[in-house]
Amino acid sequence: MREQQVIDSASWKSALLELFGGAWTFAAAGPRSHDDWRRDVQAVMTLKAEDPRNWGSLNFPPPGPNGDNSQESPFADLRLDEFDSLLYRVGKKSASQLLTALQGKYYQSSNIPDFESRKEHLFKCADAVLSRFSAGAAYYTNLAAARVDPDVELLNPDAEWNCISKFTTDCGLIVVSDSEVGVFWAFDED
Repeated sequence: MREQQVIDSASWKSALLELFGGAWTFAAAGPRSHDDWRRDVQAVMTLKAEDPRNWGSLNFPPPGPNGDNSQESPFADLRLDEFDSLLYRVGKKSASQLLTALQGKYYQSSNIPDFESRKEHLFKCADAVLSRFSAGAAYYTNLAAARVDPDVELLNPDAEWNCISKFTTDCGLIVVSDSEVGVFWAFDED
């Protein structure tokens, strides 16, 4: 079991860049302002929430039809009830594995260059990101593999996702704590 890390602004930014920099990704946090966490997640996804700690976020979606990178929300306009049918709850270990795997092609750690030599460092970054949220946080993914097993191994998950973005495929993790939510996503476009 890896030890709990203490996160600050610098380690947050460093971990996000290590895990999500240089790829088509989205990583942002927002406050818990509603009893229904889905409203808070929706606010983060639609860029209507600001990081309560002002630690920064990343929004690098695939290029649009004109080849330009837009800073608009990369997510589809979801109704709150759609979250229930598109997301599955996972445990913290699976969440850490998924944050690590998201940078690999098709969200597979086996597609991360030099993964074996970088594995320990990448897990440390994933755990740093998750340490921002309380120990009792809940984790959700759109990976179909989690539908029947919340503790599924997500380093190289089955390639079936419930798309919630404007792109061909997407995969990610939502973190929900009592005070904050986080949305960490990767995209691919044919």
